[in-house]
Amino acid sequence: MSSKVDIAVVGSGLVGSSLTIALSSLSSDISIALIDSQPLAEINLKADHLDGRNIALALSSKKMLSALGIWEKLKTSATAIKNIHISDQGRFGATRLDSRRYEVESFGYLVPAEHLIHALNAQVDRLKNVTRMQPFEVSNIENQHDQVILKQDNGETIQAKLLLAADGTNSFVRKFLKIEIEEKQYQQFAVVGSVECEGKHDNTAYERFTEDGPLALLPRKDHFCGFIWMNPADTAKINLALDDSTFKEKLQSAFGYRLGHFKNISKRFSYPLALVISKQRVQQRVVLIGNAAQTLHPIAGQGFNLALRDIAELTELLSDVDLNVKNNALDSKLLEYASNRQPDIEKTIRFTDRLNFLFNADYPLLAQSRGLGLAMLGAIPILEERIVKQNLGEAGSNASLLSGKAVNS
Repeated sequence: MSSKVDIAVVGSGLVGSSLTIALSSLSSDISIALIDSQPLAEINLKADHLDGRNIALALSSKKMLSALGIWEKLKTSATAIKNIHISDQGRFGATRLDSRRYEVESFGYLVPAEHLIHALNAQVDRLKNVTRMQPFEVSNIENQHDQVILKQDNGETIQAKLLLAADGTNSFVRKFLKIEIEEKQYQQFAVVGSVECEGKHDNTAYERFTEDGPLALLPRKDHFCGFIWMNPADTAKINLALDDSTFKEKLQSAFGYRLGHFKNISKRFSYPLALVISKQRVQQRVVLIGNAAQTLHPIAGQGFNLALRDIAELTELLSDVDLNVKNNALDSKLLEYASNRQPDIEKTIRFTDRLNFLFNADYPLLAQSRGLGLAMLGAIPILEERIVKQNLGEAGSNASLLSGKAVNS
């Protein structure tokens, strides 16, 4: 059996689904196949067992999801981040950022991962020009000059004029096409969960640099906060093995009592941290998107927001291309996309990588200077503004979707 579509998207996670929805808004005449090796029911089931995982959305990302008709389904479960508090355990100095100073509604929003996954899946299922092909396990790819052919072992094929690979850090598409990567293992694990706090978080996101690595507490509904603690590998293993009461005490000791005593704590889970950068984002009619193109350290919550900027930029460039006309317009647009995105991608990678180094380096002089550095951030507006712009996500692209406008409006 053979299927023909205009665009094939491999990977139906957060990035692949967002990408599919954005592209489908260009025209009802564009046919899109959303491909994944897992059945949709299995993906939805896993979403319901994510144990408190959270997605931090930059303000520009919220505007984009609003333009795509998704935010309406998320706003009741989303929590605005109106303030940011950055501190260093055991040292003086802190930075406090207030969204009112920048005349914005918030710096961003925190959304439970399962709510975002279900909202995206429901939106995809409403799109008449999108066909889900799940499960479809790609085993072979022919990347030709004017089309891409995907095959699975049972002989079924999909022919597409454009293949967009959103299949994650360990992308099969990237590996099959022998696209090389640069990789940096941080020797860290993120320990993730949620905690109920005695005090009110007042819509404040906390970034606390501790002896065991950076700790972020992000505001959720009511008195709950999501946490992500970036530990050395051995420490993460210990923290996962602790009983809830002991771990809660350890988390409390590292964070302090700004939010009163910690109460109930969720199940914890962890994942390894690495920086993975593809040396090519475009190869003929294939484009790598999201973690398939670049996987970042989560210290500033930039990964998914960067992917949404990739999607917004690519969607806008493709709006000028007629996929049914055989010329080199598509090829030139893809090269233009890769060139346009490079500065934002490089800047965001440097931002997260250097921030992680600064607050994990164990050099005495550097450690002693961190408190001074945090104090200076609040005193030197240009430094504070740079961090704010990175968190808002507004400096990376001028694409219409990021300002809440439909591409064709």
